[in-house]
Amino acid sequence: MTAELIVSALPGEIRAAVLRDDVLEDLLVLRDGAPPQAGDLFLARVQRFDKGLEGAFVDLGLARPGLLPKREMAGPVPTEGTALPVKVLRAPAGGKGARVSAKVGAGAAELVAGQKAPARLADTMGPLVDLLRSADLGEVIADDVALLNRLKARAGDAAGFTLHAAATPLFEAFELEEQIEELLQPHADCPGGASLLIEPVRTLTAVDVNAGRHDGRGGAAAQAREVNLAAVPEIARQLRLRALSGLIVVDFLAMRSPEERKAVAAALREAVSGDPEPCQVFGLSPSGLLEMTRRRGRLPLHEVLCRPCGLGARGWEKTPETLAYEALRRLGADARGRPVSSMTLRVSPSVAAALKGGQGVEGAAGTSLPAALAAVEQRLGGPVSVVADPLVESYDLVLS
Repeated sequence: MTAELIVSALPGEIRAAVLRDDVLEDLLVLRDGAPPQAGDLFLARVQRFDKGLEGAFVDLGLARPGLLPKREMAGPVPTEGTALPVKVLRAPAGGKGARVSAKVGAGAAELVAGQKAPARLADTMGPLVDLLRSADLGEVIADDVALLNRLKARAGDAAGFTLHAAATPLFEAFELEEQIEELLQPHADCPGGASLLIEPVRTLTAVDVNAGRHDGRGGAAAQAREVNLAAVPEIARQLRLRALSGLIVVDFLAMRSPEERKAVAAALREAVSGDPEPCQVFGLSPSGLLEMTRRRGRLPLHEVLCRPCGLGARGWEKTPETLAYEALRRLGADARGRPVSSMTLRVSPSVAAALKGGQGVEGAAGTSLPAALAAVEQRLGGPVSVVADPLVESYDLVLS
């Protein structure tokens, strides 16, 4: 069955969602100034070849060098000091640098022209193009004509292309905004009333399966098997949507029968078999614990949209940039098609600073929020006043 790719853009941010039978299957958020993730392009400089690792360390201009495995080289082993374009296969994580490939395709030559290694190349379309080519798409719907034309040029006749010009914002039209909010919460509902508690920490991701209000019948053993099997598809879906990776420990309801434990583990292997990031599922213990791994490709969604907070930085809160983009989208939705004489965004000081532009994360010069604000002003046909208010936690809209 074919899927739809829904793409919404403002300067500095692209959000893309894959829907299959109206169910969210994949989600991608690209930001200027964000840490590198799978699909990003760099002009790297070779540092040295490591025989033990069978790969070359390359300078990407980041805090740590990347590793270019020999099997990912486009030709003979490059000599020290050679500059070459590479694509990120695995994002940096846990003190390790990115894993990259020199098999980037012909299009990278245009991006390299005039660049000095090491440098992050300006094409932010890499991860989006990977998504475009990996899904069996029947239609691509975007709310930005320039972006739509770029996608057409990359995809050819692989899908139909539609420009969304309705007053209702694109992601709201497909009820995606609420689903994205839910992905930032630790709880996720499963069919039948069961639920998941998903907690990514520094060394692993813990997933706890709770029976909750599950309407299963029979004894405790039958209910445990039923709840666990019902949770499996949602576990696979949540890991992909949240882009969680590394070691993942799932705490299923305990099952005594070895055959039933094997059946649940086999069901999870089947559920993650379609994941674009390779997964390895190990056995399920009598106590209900299952270990699995998922390759790190993209940045976890909560790391893109949020920042650490709270005691010991163990919690997460939305970044000022995330709140600023939310405010601009909300303003565009509320003011579009309405006669207004003035538009004011009352925001927290940190969000106001973000809207004025700030220093991005390693590998990028800064954010594009001033351009995004200007784009919203152009769409609405008037200036937007940004007022910093210490009493506002995020943002308020004032239209008159």
